[in-house]
Amino acid sequence: METIFVLAKVDAIHVDGIIESTRAVECVKEVHAVTGSYDLFIIMEGETVAKLLSKSIKEISAIEGIQCTETLVSINLD
Repeated sequence: METIFVLAKVDAIHVDGIIESTRAVECVKEVHAVTGSYDLFIIMEGETVAKLLSKSIKEISAIEGIQCTETLVSINLD
């Protein structure tokens, strides 16, 4: 199982609806509103990094009110 983390800056006026839409995306396991440079911390899990990145780019970035995202790919250092 692969994991990526997506940081998102969002339109604060619509944050509740954005969180709801984000949770509906396949592979999204958790969505947290956070303080700091980004507004949302999104955890995604799936079979391949490629599938997760595709979902992030095509579905999460397309949600109305998401201004920008940064994606962090979890790596195994074994």
